[in-house]
Amino acid sequence: MIHDSSRDALRESAQVIQKLKEDGNIRKAAKVAAFYPITGEPDLRPFLKELAGQNKLLLPRTLDAETMVFYEVRDLDSDLARGRFGIWEPKAELPVWKNEIPVFLVPGRKFSIDGARYGKGKGYYDRFLALHPDSVKIGVAFSSQISEEPLALQAHDIRMNYIVFSKIKE
Repeated sequence: MIHDSSRDALRESAQVIQKLKEDGNIRKAAKVAAFYPITGEPDLRPFLKELAGQNKLLLPRTLDAETMVFYEVRDLDSDLARGRFGIWEPKAELPVWKNEIPVFLVPGRKFSIDGARYGKGKGYYDRFLALHPDSVKIGVAFSSQISEEPLALQAHDIRMNYIVFSKIKE
């Protein structure tokens, strides 16, 4: 997947990373379940490297059409391979994380300030997050992904606790 290397996207990604670094829930969490960014999402790779270096990073891998699991990742360069959808995922031989996940960083197509999220439509995150009702769920987005209007959710959609997003300074 190609990342948007435009100046705005790089600036916005840096803003998002700074907010994530300052987030108290992330700072105190023993593990953080994150996502490897694709086009249209903030480029979190520098932050992911930091989390991996602190032995705090968990990344998802899809196993089939409905199942996603998280793996411990310690090195982005050696622990990842292209997955089902061309997204970088943990290699299958890494240990599956079966313990508590205190914090999730969640991607999406669209978010609203009240925590509603539209994903990519396959339901991987909604199914997994439903298994972790007490975890803090943080939506991560560019400012362009934030809806001024509330988003209509379906019964199975999982709401984020809050959204971390960039602000473009005009």
